Amino acid sequence: MAGKLPARIESGDSARPEESPYQAFGSARELFRTKSREVLLAGPAGTGKSRACLEKLNLIAMQRPIRAAIVRKTRKSLTQSAMATFENKVLPQPNNVQFHDGDQEYRYPSGARIMVAGMDDAEKIGSTEFDVVYVQEATELEEDDWGMLLRGLRNNVLSYQQLMADCNPSSPSHWLKVRCDEGHCTLLESSHKDNPTLWNARDKCWTPLGADYIAGLESLSGYLKQRLLLGMWVAAEGMYFTEWNPSLHCVEPFEIPAEWPRWLSVDYGFAAPFCCLWFAREPESRRIYVYREAYAAGLRDEQQADLIVQRSESEPLQLRILDPSMFNPRTEQMRPSIAAVYAMHGVAPVYPGQNSRKQGWATVRRAMATDSGVPRLQVFKGACPNLIRTIPAMVVDPLDPEDVADKVGSTKTEDHAPDALRYGLCAEAQPPRRTQPVELRFG
Repeated sequence: MAGKLPARIESGDSARPEESPYQAFGSARELFRTKSREVLLAGPAGTGKSRACLEKLNLIAMQRPIRAAIVRKTRKSLTQSAMATFENKVLPQPNNVQFHDGDQEYRYPSGARIMVAGMDDAEKIGSTEFDVVYVQEATELEEDDWGMLLRGLRNNVLSYQQLMADCNPSSPSHWLKVRCDEGHCTLLESSHKDNPTLWNARDKCWTPLGADYIAGLESLSGYLKQRLLLGMWVAAEGMYFTEWNPSLHCVEPFEIPAEWPRWLSVDYGFAAPFCCLWFAREPESRRIYVYREAYAAGLRDEQQADLIVQRSESEPLQLRILDPSMFNPRTEQMRPSIAAVYAMHGVAPVYPGQNSRKQGWATVRRAMATDSGVPRLQVFKGACPNLIRTIPAMVVDPLDPEDVADKVGSTKTEDHAPDALRYGLCAEAQPPRRTQPVELRFG
């Protein structure tokens, strides 16, 4: 275990790789900078996530008398994972850090203490105050475990208290991913190029070890390849859009030329979110860009329409495609159809989207296809977070492999943005005839 080791002098004119000082790249560097109360470093296998978290923890402990913890679901699983990395790669040799077997903690000359514990000894963790807690493989924890660790961040030796964690991606509906999506936890997404043992940043190429490692991940298939190679949060139950790849389908925003045709599509919701997506098409390549998104629950018909008008910023829109259900009459309520309300509030003219789900999903898949290089479908990064988040969450209907499942277990599929995408892409593939008026019922 860790302890004071005698120094040994060796001749030579360069350091071995294991002797070189640690350098943080990409998201690992961001981890060192952030003071967020909750931060998750997530990404593919082998990106150096655990090493980065342990290096930050050690750096703080060398300077301040903090109370910290290294945690996993079970204490036993830490011995050959986080503790091995900590002692063999993170702690400098020689060092004056002592491991106390009785209290199961690392003790630093600075007065810092780093406890090693598993959530299978919740009483020990729950009764201790911490400045920093590091959770390895955080997706193993239950949400109640996370809450217990947060409650322990009250030692106040530092100017900030932090619960930092790492993990490989899991299901997009995992409570930890949802917590990040809702803004409670800062998500830092790592990549293989963050790991200097795999990627040579100076020469911009894979190291021999990196080339072999990536080749091994490339040999995987299905959701494991999506998670461990590409770092995608995808469902294990059978991802529907296997063509989806953020590195190919997501692009940095740019100013769309005024002459490009534009249109929008809407999937309706009130208790569940409604979603509106804005599209533009490059005339030469016919590549389609989704460049804006509105996504919200609890908005009345007229509020949705007003929001769409506001976000459209007087852009020249050639089509406004609505969820077909929005054209249904509401005669029993003596109220106009939702489409009519939209029209009265400036979202006009409107046309119903194609209602054939299977044909629509096939159109989406064709737009995602990469057979001829760059896919037709391109989504602006940062502008359409819910579309990017929920596409990987769509799973195959076990009763009909050509359709998307309405539910995963007992949980309703969050398909609002994919449905709006389907309406918008189908409208581009087969535009409605403008000479054929659409009846808007007013009661």
